[in-house]
Amino acid sequence: MSTLLAELTRRRDCADVMHALILLADHLDQHGSPIDYARRRALFTTCACFVSPEDWQDLQRRLRSNHTPDIGHAQRWIFHTLTGSPPRFAHPDIAPATPAQRQQYQRFRWRILPAEADLLTHTARTILDEHGIDEPLQWVPRLDAACLRQLRLPGPDPDSITVTRLHQAVPSGDFSIARLAQALDTTTAHVAYLLSRHPIDWSPPRFRHTQRTATRTWQWRTWYERDHLSLQDIADREGTSLATVRLALLKHDVPLRPAGSYPGRPRKKVNCVRGVPFRSLSGRCGAARC
Repeated sequence: MSTLLAELTRRRDCADVMHALILLADHLDQHGSPIDYARRRALFTTCACFVSPEDWQDLQRRLRSNHTPDIGHAQRWIFHTLTGSPPRFAHPDIAPATPAQRQQYQRFRWRILPAEADLLTHTARTILDEHGIDEPLQWVPRLDAACLRQLRLPGPDPDSITVTRLHQAVPSGDFSIARLAQALDTTTAHVAYLLSRHPIDWSPPRFRHTQRTATRTWQWRTWYERDHLSLQDIADREGTSLATVRLALLKHDVPLRPAGSYPGRPRKKVNCVRGVPFRSLSGRCGAARC
């Protein structure tokens, strides 16, 4: 930050940038922050593992066929999110040691898939809860727009492109961020920022179904174990196939009940004619007569 401020002071075209930073500092002095970053850095800078390798690898098996991101990027993402510090200040085991690793981490941030972001966000939130930290996971101060309106700041307004427009512009499958920036008539830095804030499912169509399954399985498990819905009920509710629900629960080691039953569910009475159910005689229950 000291180097940045010195550079801003030397450049005549950065006077408004310096003024914006002063407004931000005044805002923080007056209103403070709901996050105690000093406490978080003291707690988590010495940690080398935040997300379980098993959880990460299990998710990757369901999301991607190849080019699996290094788990080190996932650890850096959580450290970065929790502390607000660049990953180079993390534990040596996960801190990027070379310029190439730092570049790869930045690429990971804007190419992250929604299911990956959900897992990492949930993990970071759980870590805060385990330490008794009742704070938002992340926070962005909001300055008075009137104070900034007259300033000439470099680059586009970060919020000038809506999430909907961003989603519509991203193609299916792999893509070039330079071409995406060209399509949105903005800079690559702006697009990278937007994608890191709003992860997009850019994976090939055949993997999108598995990604949605990965994000919904925990809900399916709750419906199945707590609410005693059948596999078919869950499939109907979600608009998917019975096989998809069955395989997803089996992958999460959920013991499946015999079809048509759950613990404590009373057995249905079947009216019979000479030992044969009515339904099997006519196709309509109760329609058969002796």
